[in-house]
Order: sequence, then C-alpha cells, then structure tokens
Amino acid sequence: MVMTTVLLLALAAGCTKEEAKQTTEKAKEKAQNVAAKVTDAVDDVGVPFGGPPDDPKAREQQRLDEQWRQLQSFREQQAAIAAAQQQQQQQKAAQQAAEQAAAAAQLQIVPRTKKTKESFKGLTVDAINSGPVLLPIRGDLSGPSVLKAQVYLDRADFSVGSLDGRWGRNSAITTWWWQRSHGLEATGEMDEPTFRSVAAAAGAAPALQSYTLTADDVKGPFVSIPEDVYDKEKLACLCYESLKEKLAEKFHTTEDFLDRLNPDVKFSELAAGQTIVAPNVRPATTADNFDVAKVVVSIVGNTFNAFDASGRLLFHAPTTVGSKYDPSPNETVKVVKVVQDPHFHYQPTLFHEVPDTDPEAHLKPGPNSPVGVVWIALSKAHFGIHGTSDPESIGYASSHGCIRLTNWDAEEISHRVRPDVDVAFVDTRKGGGETTAR
Repeated sequence: MVMTTVLLLALAAGCTKEEAKQTTEKAKEKAQNVAAKVTDAVDDVGVPFGGPPDDPKAREQQRLDEQWRQLQSFREQQAAIAAAQQQQQQQKAAQQAAEQAAAAAQLQIVPRTKKTKESFKGLTVDAINSGPVLLPIRGDLSGPSVLKAQVYLDRADFSVGSLDGRWGRNSAITTWWWQRSHGLEATGEMDEPTFRSVAAAAGAAPALQSYTLTADDVKGPFVSIPEDVYDKEKLACLCYESLKEKLAEKFHTTEDFLDRLNPDVKFSELAAGQTIVAPNVRPATTADNFDVAKVVVSIVGNTFNAFDASGRLLFHAPTTVGSKYDPSPNETVKVVKVVQDPHFHYQPTLFHEVPDTDPEAHLKPGPNSPVGVVWIALSKAHFGIHGTSDPESIGYASSHGCIRLTNWDAEEISHRVRPDVDVAFVDTRKGGGETTAR
C-alpha cells in the first residue's frame, strides 16, 4: 500500500529558507523510503497502543468487582428490545424445552453447599466431563463446574474471554446477558435453569476434549517479541512466541490453564500426531455470514453485544476500551472496513506521553500485533474494533487501544459484520457511565 501522507518535520526557529528546504526534502525522502517498505501491506492501521505494564493485583480486584450491575445499559438495554424478543422466545419455547429435556438427561446437578469444594487436581478428562455440576456458581469459585459453564457459554456464542475454570466478572456479565436475552431472571449467577438453558444451546457437549495435534497446529515460526516498538519493526512477523501460546488461543484459554490440564506435557517438544487435553470450545469461524445488524459497546461495562435486524442478541463478548477513546453519550458510528492480518502504523503523534519528534514505525502482521489478527475500521478516525496480543487483559482496565476483543472473538465478529453496520456506545465516561434506570 503506497503511503499518501508525507510527514514534514517541524522547522526550528531561525532556520533559513535553505535549511527549511533541505529539511523538507529529507522528510520527503524518508516518507518515500517508508512507503516502499509497506507496498505489500494489506492495510496500515494507526491507533494508540501500549500503556503502563499490566498490574496483576489491579486485575484481580477488578475480577470480583460487581459495579457493572449499576450501569444503565445493564438495566435498560434489553428492555428496549423485549417486545421483539418475546415473540421469538414463544416460538422457540417448545423446541428449547425438548432440547433442555435431552440435555437434562446427561447432566447431574448437585446443590452446592458451603463445605463443597472442587478441584481439577488428579481428575481425568472422563471424570471432569461426567462429574456432577455443583450449582449455583457465584463469587470466587473455580473447578470443573465453572469450566463447564464457561465452555457452554463460549459454544453458544456468549464468550467469557479467556476461560480458565475460575468464575469472575467476565463470566458473571456474560451469564447476565444470556439470562436477559433468554427470558431468565437476570442475576449474573449460574443457577440451574440458566445452566440447563446454556447446556442445551451448546448441545451438552463434553467440556474437555482429547485433541490430536495436526501439522498446521505445530507449525511456526515462533519468535521472541521484544518490548521496544522499533525492535518489533525489525521482525518479519509478530507471530506466536511459542506453541503453547498458539494452542492457548486456539482453545480460548490461558497457557497456565493448559499446563494445569496437561501436567505431564512438555509443549515445546510436541509434534503432530500427539494429543493434549483442551477445552471443547466453539469451532473457529472462517466463512462470512453477515447476520449482525448492530453492535452495542458498553464503555464502562466492558461489553460487546451484536444484534440481528430484529434486535435478537446473537453474540456477546467482554471487551476493553482504551481510556483515550471516550465517545459522547449515545454516539453511534459505522463499520467502514474489515481487514484480516493488518499491518500496524506506529505514530508518536497519537500518544501524549511520546515526543512527536520520535520516528514512526511499521509493524508486520501477526497475533502479537498491537491490534491482533483483525482490524475493523470505524467511521471515527484512528478507531476500530480489533484483536489483542494480551487476551487475559480483555474485560479489564486499559490505557491505550480502541475496542479490543480476544483474537478469537475479533476473528468471529469479522465474519459477521459488514461495512455500514452501526456501532453504538453506551455507559460512556462522559456522562451516563454511572447513571441508572429511571
């Protein structure tokens, strides 16, 4: 892609006309050299990224933060489409009842008590898949019951982000939206009616699978990703750093959780034909199916909801919206373009903490790109929906970025939206972020 914008370096006070001319010529030459480097680029995305180092303690506090319950969108959004959904729910009631009855035959649900504790330690795949489900699920809980709930939600297109068998903010919010969109009492807690509903939608599939690796699974290249943006620019791709990272994204989980499920596996030594234990998540979407008519993003609530033309909620995912992106209350923009494997254009002028005189940089595509594997450009300059190199951060606070999703959620939505789809914002930081329903 040929760059059309030439960067003119600011002239120092007192420069002569000759000095100004020389400086301008140098700037033009530099811009032309940069343009030559990216002639083969699919796209050249320029947005803020980075920010302070991740703070695990802060993330832990946010994991159990339930202030999202007070946001206006969580109390009003579904009420606006309740009438349309009611008719659809009545039509599907008989079918859902039959599905739930079939799923119920495969589920063992046991009331949870204060003395009940669950663990993955020492359990086989069969033991986890066939074991009883302890309900309700709320608060700081972990174990096979949580994993089953997360997997079922994921398979029903209600993503919890990185599933890890531990309950928290993302799982609770996803459950809340499932309940609101399926005529259930909206509590954000996984009770028996909700679990049976989600299990039916997911076909009551096993939560874990024994997966045989393919040649494509183990294929690299794998690279070490440096911190410095100019060192990143030198890489041929911002690829996965390891096979374990690649597999964690494939199965919508974390590297730590893969280790927990496979305590005796050395991921660096795996080859095609060998097997691992992994979450049985929804298959990757690779074909276009433009069923999304509108997207609604809660800025403070960290939620991404995609609706069809009738107002039915088709897809939910946690999101993180950068602190620099703060649209006006009820602002609506449009999807302009969808780009797979985008190049990234680092522009210091977009970062208040970076001197504008720092050089620009052009980063190659890859899952560890600042914008991940997908860029969905919006009609607001420099802003879009995109993936991330840090899936575990999704749903929590961020300093830079636009509307970030996990790479797998961004990839799915990229096949379901087309240009001109509305993207509306609620619960913005500028008025309305903490308002409640009348």
